[in-house]
Amino acid sequence: MAEKLKNNQMKERSPGKILLAVLIPFIFLIVLAWTALTLTGVSVSKEIEKAAAYIPGLSMIASIDKTETAEGESDRMEASLANKEAEINQLKQEVSEKEALMEEKDRQILQLEADLEQTSQPSAENEEQEDAVKDLALSFREMDAEDAAPILQEMNQDQAVLVLKEITSKERGEILGAMESTAAADIAVRLMEE
Repeated sequence: MAEKLKNNQMKERSPGKILLAVLIPFIFLIVLAWTALTLTGVSVSKEIEKAAAYIPGLSMIASIDKTETAEGESDRMEASLANKEAEINQLKQEVSEKEALMEEKDRQILQLEADLEQTSQPSAENEEQEDAVKDLALSFREMDAEDAAPILQEMNQDQAVLVLKEITSKERGEILGAMESTAAADIAVRLMEE
């Protein structure tokens, strides 16, 4: 009986069963490793092709695949080059547009600077008008307040305000005091506003 049990165990361990018991886990490990390497970014098929190139017999198959792969790689590189050239052309166009915009902005800046310089320099007319107002104010300073008040009262209010600004506060007060109350009040309000 012990021998019968041994024979049954031997029959159960036939070479097919042993091969199956080893082969299935081995295939499972290969598939698992392939999946893990692919997920980590390793191109397993390319690595296998590289390794096959060093094995006699398989190297011929690998070289045929390499020529096909090289042609595909060449096409892919040409397409990539065309894309990069198109991108470069687009960027050159954007650069030229931005340069044109910058030139336009520079022209605007120069024009604004010229305008600012022109407006900041008092014109000859403004200087003449200021000189005339100062001369007139000097004349009113030398007059008595009773004589100056009616003249200023008859003048344009803007001009009267300009003249009174050039006169000292004391003289201004005397002249406004000699004016009619409504005219003096209007001019005083204008003096405070300016």
